[in-house]
Amino acid sequence: MRLVVTGGGTGGHVYPALEVALGAQRREWNVQYFGSIRGQEGDACQRVGLRFTAFASEPVYSLKTFRGLRALVRLYQASLQAGKALRREGAEAVFATGGYSSAPVLQAAQRLGIPTVLHEQNAVPGRTQQLMSKRAAAVCTVFAEAESHFPGARVVRTGMPVRKALRDSAQGRLFEEGISHSAPVVLVMGGSQGSAALNDVALTCAARMARSEVQWIHVTGPKHYEETLASSNKLAIKSDYSVRPYLQEDDLAAALFSCAVCVSRAGAGTLAELAAFRKPSILVPFPSAFGDHQTRNASEFVEMGAAELIPQSELTPAGLEVRILKWLSDADAARHAREALAQWDRPDATELVLDEIQRAVTA
Repeated sequence: MRLVVTGGGTGGHVYPALEVALGAQRREWNVQYFGSIRGQEGDACQRVGLRFTAFASEPVYSLKTFRGLRALVRLYQASLQAGKALRREGAEAVFATGGYSSAPVLQAAQRLGIPTVLHEQNAVPGRTQQLMSKRAAAVCTVFAEAESHFPGARVVRTGMPVRKALRDSAQGRLFEEGISHSAPVVLVMGGSQGSAALNDVALTCAARMARSEVQWIHVTGPKHYEETLASSNKLAIKSDYSVRPYLQEDDLAAALFSCAVCVSRAGAGTLAELAAFRKPSILVPFPSAFGDHQTRNASEFVEMGAAELIPQSELTPAGLEVRILKWLSDADAARHAREALAQWDRPDATELVLDEIQRAVTA
């Protein structure tokens, strides 16, 4: 099979696409990644040795500005270039996870009659996925709500292709730096870029809970690290408070394995990782996410008893403390959360997606 994978601009689109590409290679398929020059996908492909072809696509924010009109022209040009590249590669199928870099590739593939399979990570799909689903062979989803946004399409809930190395570490080592594991661990994560709002409230909450038997792993995001570290020192937060700018794969797996509860944003990738590690959470959705999709993602976890949701506008140190202590003290709720996450999780998500691609080609 000659497969082209596309999707990107941001990591939320790139990493599921990359995981499917690596899974396809394990099946000995011929795989290439098509993406944008300006997105994260090129660097990600280089790290794993995956062939990459880039086009000068960019997001179209508004057609009322010069920048928007320029982006539209570049998308059109990228679509023509992608069509030539697809023919040159002899692509038999295209798999797309969305984002502006996937739009010209999908347009070209559907114009050429090449089967396309989409993967929508969030409860509320992006514009590209909704538009392209009308001619797609299948739409793979993670959240139950997403299906309602694709009327007339073949929709299959495959779950999220979580990084294999991360999933393989779900029963791995404990996090070692800065904590002793003599008490429950709270993990705080603000997404790949971090969250100033979440960092500030978490710090103050930790100071309030200084007398509690709780330890902390706080992932600040690179641009917030120095400020957060200085604030933690100023507040004289106890020594078992580990502040990190980000976590590489092994350390992320160790932190997820070690924690009793996680405080985080509600991106689809983060929630899928929490499910893989069976961890209850307190979710603070990013309020500016497209279609408020993080709130909708979080709502599914709340409804199944695996999380609590705090809108950012209502986030306070006292409120966060109450919810943390609730998860740490209620063994029945924590057990229910683990069971619900086990039911929701799809450990074979990557293989299910690849099966849909195979089906699209042989149908």
